[in-house]
Amino acid sequence: MSADEWEKVRKHRYSDSDTPPEWPAEVRAISIDGVSLFGVHQSSGELYWDGHAVVTEKRLANYERRLALAVTLATVVMAVVEVLRAIGVAH
Repeated sequence: MSADEWEKVRKHRYSDSDTPPEWPAEVRAISIDGVSLFGVHQSSGELYWDGHAVVTEKRLANYERRLALAVTLATVVMAVVEVLRAIGVAH
């Protein structure tokens, strides 16, 4: 396809039809032309939309991981303390 044809595909990538009422307001259906903007990386199998990788999972940020680790450690320490208190070793 020529650059002009790709611009036409990008211009009409969304369908003009209505979307189901349970979809978020910002979500639009993809037109038949818009489907040609999907691609798959040949070696990794990752999905792409108009040249951009499609993120299919959300990973925690570093601070969220550290916070989760701290909460987990605190929970384990509290559980050990409570077990020791229950058997009479700690007061």
